[in-house]
Amino acid sequence: MRISVNDEDVVRAICNPITGKYTVLPKLRRYVKSYSYLGFDPIDKQFKVLFMAYPSGPDDHKILTLGTRRMRWRKIHCPLTHDPFSEGICINGVLYYLAIQIDEPLVNKRSFVIVCFDVRFEKFTFIDVDCFYHLINYKGKLGGIDWKYGNANGSRTFELSMWVLEDVEKHEWSKYDCTFLEHEVMFYNISLAVGMTATCEIVLSEKFASKSFYVFYFNPERETLQRVEIQGLEDHCRVYTITDHVEDLNVNDAKQLKSGPFITTKKPKAQQRRSCLNKLYTIRV
Repeated sequence: MRISVNDEDVVRAICNPITGKYTVLPKLRRYVKSYSYLGFDPIDKQFKVLFMAYPSGPDDHKILTLGTRRMRWRKIHCPLTHDPFSEGICINGVLYYLAIQIDEPLVNKRSFVIVCFDVRFEKFTFIDVDCFYHLINYKGKLGGIDWKYGNANGSRTFELSMWVLEDVEKHEWSKYDCTFLEHEVMFYNISLAVGMTATCEIVLSEKFASKSFYVFYFNPERETLQRVEIQGLEDHCRVYTITDHVEDLNVNDAKQLKSGPFITTKKPKAQQRRSCLNKLYTIRV
């Protein structure tokens, strides 16, 4: 989390929204663009913050270990010049985020990569990919979400694709392709894939609130897309959506959470669903 003071100074902090506790991180010099990622090492039980700057020199990237007596930033070397552009996700001790690879000799040449950072050993590896909109944790595996609007037999469609990294070493991906008709999604401005629920549904969300604000629950195995309306938001405000956050720890029933007075749900009928394909791809780099 970044906090601006007097519209100038930027304070970086780690916050736990359940306990309300926070830690202010040591100051860093300002860059034109930078990203901070939180990773967890399950072996040594350590949280670490990775700071990636762009444009950057060899000493501009930093890493910090939380919970130490004296927190300090350490230099860390990244062998690939890249421009991060997504939020990070940590799965089994590996932090992933999307980036554009910058080829210095050919300034206009760009390719997309998934940056893989081993939190324990503090090493970078990379996977060449087509561009995903967002990365998610799908059943303990890295997943990539992409979507587009199309047309089939004169009807507008919403085409949703999901890749799942089945083999990290061989770069083998399974892929789900699902197509929904216009009346199933109502063509709201879906712009974010915010994560996965405990019932293995992918949560898609709008970025800005309007008269009607919706989140969507996509189940690639059941080929369903459920729309949930959330009321009470002001128009034109920026909305940040987080999955599986419960303010009251005594509320553990998902059905109870979805039955609130300001939430209404609509689910497409079985005959309205379109085809969903599952394929296995091998991407060699």
